Order: sequence, then C-alpha cells, then structure tokens
Amino acid sequence: MRKIIMLIIICLTIYFGQGMLNMEASTVSMQEQMVVVHSGDTLWNIAARWTDDNEDVREVLYRIQQKNKLSGKAFLQPGQRLIVPIKANNEMLAVR
Repeated sequence: MRKIIMLIIICLTIYFGQGMLNMEASTVSMQEQMVVVHSGDTLWNIAARWTDDNEDVREVLYRIQQKNKLSGKAFLQPGQRLIVPIKANNEMLAVR
C-alpha cells in the first residue's frame, strides 16, 4: 500500500512540476513612460490610466511602486515625476 501511495505522489509531483516548467516567461516587452504628478493624482488613478485592457490595475500599481521605490503609503507631490512601466503598445502611447 505504501508503494502505491508513493507512486501516486511521485506521479502527481511530476505532473504538476511539468506544468510549472512549461509556463513560459512573459514575452511582453515593457516601456517606461515618464509621468508628472498633478494635484489630486493618486497612484491608483495614474495606474488606471496606463492599465491595458488585459491586465489588472493592481499589476500596474505594483510596477510603479517597484520602479519608483515607493511604499504603499507614499504621498505624491504635484510636480513629482514617476516612471510608469507599461506594456509596449503603440496605441496606448498615442492615447495617453
């Protein structure tokens, strides 16, 4: 009975491990956009302006925080410049 359980565990490990190995790294290229903070801007609304249709605003928000070394409680100042890493998409750059 132990051998059967071990065999099942090994098979499941291989099955799920292979799935993880087959996950491809993101091939989406990123561009950096410089944004000037205006009065009343928040990280959330800046991220929302630069969020692609296929992604969550929180993903963009996180990238902005990481790129600019900001904490979750960071206060923005008018005139402050932020780098916004966005997915490379010429249509988005033309619209924003």
